[in-house]
Parts: sequence; structure tokens; C-alpha cells
Amino acid sequence: MPSLRSDLSAGQGIRPSAVGSSGLVTGLRQAVAFHRRPLSTLIEAQRVGGDGFPLRTLAGRMWVVASPDLAAEVLHGPPGRYRAGSANRRILPVLPHNTILTLDGERHRARRRVLAPLVHGDSLAAITPVVRDIAAAEIAGWPTGAPFATLPRTRFMTLRIAVRLLLGVDGRAAAGELERHLRRALHPYAMLAGIDRLGWLGVASPQAAARRCRAGFALGLSQVCEARGARRGDGPPDALDRLGVPAGTPPRPDDAQIADELFALLLAAHETTATALAWALELLANDPAATGALATEADAERRPLLDAVISEILRLRPPLVDIVRELAEPVRLGDQRLAAGANVLIAPPLIHRCEHREPDSFIADRFLGQRPNPRTWLPFGGGDRRCLGASVALLELREILTHVVRNFTLEPAGGQREDVRLHGTALVPACGARVTLHPR
Repeated sequence: MPSLRSDLSAGQGIRPSAVGSSGLVTGLRQAVAFHRRPLSTLIEAQRVGGDGFPLRTLAGRMWVVASPDLAAEVLHGPPGRYRAGSANRRILPVLPHNTILTLDGERHRARRRVLAPLVHGDSLAAITPVVRDIAAAEIAGWPTGAPFATLPRTRFMTLRIAVRLLLGVDGRAAAGELERHLRRALHPYAMLAGIDRLGWLGVASPQAAARRCRAGFALGLSQVCEARGARRGDGPPDALDRLGVPAGTPPRPDDAQIADELFALLLAAHETTATALAWALELLANDPAATGALATEADAERRPLLDAVISEILRLRPPLVDIVRELAEPVRLGDQRLAAGANVLIAPPLIHRCEHREPDSFIADRFLGQRPNPRTWLPFGGGDRRCLGASVALLELREILTHVVRNFTLEPAGGQREDVRLHGTALVPACGARVTLHPR
């Protein structure tokens, strides 16, 4: 069988090399370790390599940036030098090419201008009651008095919110239909679509599997949006409005550009928020004092401890393992010269450990009365590619966690904190964030 190797200095992705290459075994061992034990692998690699070091992943070889200064240099570098869109296609090869996540330059900025009104100003205010209503309805169906994995349920809840906000459609059936297609897209086999060498497998290749996922999503999207109906004149616009699809008219299954954009938006809009929510529940279940204090301030207009807790959760357990950029030209980062085409990986789990006491501990009031330093707090990325939906994600965390602590006490399901594993590029709880809820 062919072996796989990646060449950072030449800026290449995964490519074939000779069987028995000494670098192959080491590279594959590190890639598997990173997938299974992402945090410990990064921490050990930083211990050996310092603020910059090579890392082999299933998406190819990366140069990892582990210091705030180098991260800021990449995130705020000259326009066009560090490309996010092409890098996102490498680490999430199921993403279509023509979306806000995978475009670069002026095309990305134009798409961002189209979609930004959905998550700012009056639109953001209109989102709050939607989040509250869906959260209350979903959480009412969660079990009490027995352990359960929260991650599958937070995924469905945040997807239902995203479907309502982006498509103007509500209901569990609509969310369930789209969830089925999104789950297929994140199947480990489809995630191998970035390995061009596997294309020779034809219809059995991961590339073909990824295309089938997107085609199925487009068909499901069309069926779901048949329920969209005519919008009230005072209703907030949704993504279909912004992308030019009139209310009452579902996008056609062959309308590839709109379907691709909505595929990327729904994937990004719910997966990371769901992961942050699950970690929040797992961490709070292990800190009853913090949970009790949050319940005390739950009905107040200002909830400073909640804001601090959310900041700490996103510091300790950032939803994504990486912020990746592809070099458009040769660059020197620190003492390392990198060629055009190389991939730079900013690792929030490492950046978030800088300049903090007890960086591996959950300290509920760490950020009480202060905002996190944007140099050392990157759960939403930074620079001109900062997550477009960051305000919505923070709103969801505030409203959903308030509802939970107001109505329930939380108890950990096991005797120790859950390990972290990779799901795509998300850092998820290994056992799904299992907790037990008890009504107050």
C-alpha cells in the first residue's frame, strides 16, 4: 500500500512517499495521538519544541504557533499574506469551496457584508426570545435523576436554534432532517476527503462520500424550507433573505451556491456552541459552589459571574483545537522560515494557558470584573476573520446556562473530569459530558 508523507518546507499537503520511510511511522503516530489525545499531544510537543513546532495531523503537516505574540502576528498580518479560506478547506475538507468559511480576500469580505446584519444590532435583540423559547422546550425533555450525555442534546438544541435563525423554520422535524445530513458530513471517512491520493477509489472514495453528503443536504434543505412560508413584515430576516431567496420559495435542490453556504453556516453555527455548552455543564457539575452562585444571580439584569464563567469555560475548553492559515508567500515566524503554501496552526488550547495562574484548572471567578485579554483568549479566532457569529454564541451560552442553573442542580456522572477528544476540529468531551440533573 502507498504510504503518506507531508512536506512543510515545500508547502505541500499529504503526498505519497516510499514505503518504509522512517518519517512515515513517526508522522502517523503523531497524527493518531493528536486525534486521540489532542491536548496532551500539543502540550508535550510545546514542551519539546517551544513557541513554534511542527505537528503532523490527518490534514497534513502544520507549523504550530503557541505564543500570543506569534499568534497576533498571524491573525493581524498584512491582508492576503495569511489565507484562512484555503486553510479551512484543508482541515475540514467536507466544506464546499464557495462559502464564507472557505473564501478569501474580497470575495470573503463581500459575503461577510451580506451576512453580518443577521447577527448584529436589531437582529441580535430579536434572537433572544427565540433562544429562550427553544431552550426551554428542549431542556424540558431532558432526563432528571439519572446520568445522561449532554452533548447530543446540546447539538440538537443549538441546531434547532440555528435552523430557526438562518432558515426561518422551527420544529424538531426540520432540525432532525438537517442533523442527519450534517452528522454524515462529519463522519471520519468523509473527513479524509482532503487526501487527494484517495481519489482513485472513485465512487468509494472519501471525496465521493463528501459530495454525496452535500447533495443529500441540498435535497433535505429544499424539503425543510418548503415549511418556511411567507414571513410577517416585521419578522427578522434570515440567511435565505440575505442570500436572495424570497419568503415562501424554497431553494431548489440544484441551487448549489445557496445550499453550500447554508451547509457551512449551519455546521459552524451550532457545532461549536453545542460543544461549549456541553463543557459548561460538565465543568459546572463538578463545581457546585459556582453553580449555586450562578443560580443566585440568575434573575438579575446584570450577571457578572455568569459572564466570567463563560469566559473561563471558553478559555479552558475552547471549542476548536485550531485556527489555521495558509501562507500566500514565504514568511519568517519567530526563528522559523516558512515557505509559501505552508499551513500555520494557532492552537487556542496552548495560547489560553499563557499568563494565567493554574492554567489547567477551572476557576469560576478568574475573569470576574474584567474582560479576557484578546491576545490570550481566542475561542472565536481574531483579526478580520474573527467568528461572525460570536455574539450569537455568547447570547446562547448566557440564556441557556441561566435557564439550566435556575431550574436544576447538576451532579457529575463520574468520579473524574472527562478527557478531551477530537470530532472534526472540535474539542469534545470524550463521554459526551455526562451529568445528572435534579430539579430545584
